[in-house]
Amino acid sequence: MNRTILALCVGALGAASAAGAAPTVDLPVVVSEAAARRTLDLTVYNRDLALVREARELDLPGGPVRIEFRDVPARIDPTSLRVEGGAGFSLLEQNYEFDLLSRDRILQKYVGRELTWLQEDGSAVTGTLLGMNDGPVYRVDGRIVFEVPGRIALPDLPADLRERPTLVWLVQTDKARRPRVEASYLTGGISWKTDYVLDLDDAGRKAALQAWVTLDNQSGAGYEGATLRLVAGDVNRVSAPRPRVMYDSLAMSAAPEGKGFSESALYDYHLYTLDRPVDLKDRQIKQINLFERDGVPVERLYRLRADVAVARAGDGLLPVEVAYRFRNDKAAGLDLPLPAGVFRVYGDSDGGRQLLGEDRIEHTPKGEEVRLTVGRAFDVVGERVVVRTERLGDRGQRLTVKVTLRNHKTEKVTVEVAERAWGEWNITASTLPVRRISATEFAFDVPVAADGETVLDYTLEMDR
Repeated sequence: MNRTILALCVGALGAASAAGAAPTVDLPVVVSEAAARRTLDLTVYNRDLALVREARELDLPGGPVRIEFRDVPARIDPTSLRVEGGAGFSLLEQNYEFDLLSRDRILQKYVGRELTWLQEDGSAVTGTLLGMNDGPVYRVDGRIVFEVPGRIALPDLPADLRERPTLVWLVQTDKARRPRVEASYLTGGISWKTDYVLDLDDAGRKAALQAWVTLDNQSGAGYEGATLRLVAGDVNRVSAPRPRVMYDSLAMSAAPEGKGFSESALYDYHLYTLDRPVDLKDRQIKQINLFERDGVPVERLYRLRADVAVARAGDGLLPVEVAYRFRNDKAAGLDLPLPAGVFRVYGDSDGGRQLLGEDRIEHTPKGEEVRLTVGRAFDVVGERVVVRTERLGDRGQRLTVKVTLRNHKTEKVTVEVAERAWGEWNITASTLPVRRISATEFAFDVPVAADGETVLDYTLEMDR
């Protein structure tokens, strides 16, 4: 296929040269705008990137022609453009023109030319614009001035300024035709993320889960009636993302009954396709319902974390974290890939629905556990003290640690005491069973009665 395209381009260039093709300024111009779109596909990635694929019908004369392909995003990557127009259509040259109309840009094009200022009495003053390096400098009646009263009137607009970014192509066609031209390109300024809402029931054992897709379009173009696809996964990019700008509007779009996203595998990523067209305006944030599930079993956890590598005489009070976890499996009514995003956990009280906390998850495959740390417990207190420190040889150390947990709630709780160690380590004694989590972390599950206290003692030996 690449050899065919190359042959077409070489042949078209040869034909244009043999025919003595006129300069591009004298060629017929065909203007194509968004209204000529017949299809529009928008694939959005997580990090400031989208792939746009669109097809437009063009009326082209035979021979060389210049096409102005308008309504493209200002953040387009022109080097990523791919154009297909079928047999007899050859793209010889492309230009991305983004020198946009503005007062200063127009005046810069008029440096060295004569201008006119219209006065309130109907008279006119003429002068020459000398420069625009640090503001305009004029010569009027043989004098150098920086400001001239009146309204500037120009005879015409510079030919090479545009009101919006435009792709300009030099195309060769074998005859007059009406091809469907398909163009695909990458653009920055569009991204998506997932926001989750987890609503706990009164007992805190089951929850309703909602997932929302948040689209942020700062690309400099709108996409009307687009087929929307989202890619979940970290796609490697060579260039760094550009800084974001402020947005103008926020649109909420709930999925109609029976309509929504369908998920499929895309090599090492996951692809979500919305089964209805979507309108995404420029400078707009839009939210679309990804999925909803009811009755998800959840478990509340308490966790105290410490680092035994810091062997002090006493560590004192440590916060006890509150977390919720659930399995992303069929038993929970889920068993689907969860894109990275922010979970917001809510609970009901006498005062109504209240926020309990937030946490962020990474991309989570189906079958994995989701754990959300939402805050610190108010009524569960943890205190950790290193009772004794002993040296073992040149590099070893033995620590005797005491962890006291006090529960001021009216129900019993279990607190996971998670510790980190270093080097070669071993628990030689403990009042509760120990769990090895990883090569550097271990934990104890400590039950604490309602309005009660539990003391955990253990001895740790470490050797670098």
